[in-house]
Amino acid sequence: MEDEVVVSGMEAVVTALKTGITAETIFSVVADVIPFVVTMVPIALGLYLLRKAVKGAGKGKVRF
Repeated sequence: MEDEVVVSGMEAVVTALKTGITAETIFSVVADVIPFVVTMVPIALGLYLLRKAVKGAGKGKVRF
């Protein structure tokens, strides 16, 4: 039977981080988030411009 090295404490945390975080895992998460970001940026910009246009509507200062 082989002796396995059991790591505990902070060493276990560091080992888990080194084995769990790789370029592939990071880019897979980024690839999942990109469609959301691409959708939300134009929506946020549109809402910002709409709020600016409506803000002056009560005073007759609508800008287009």
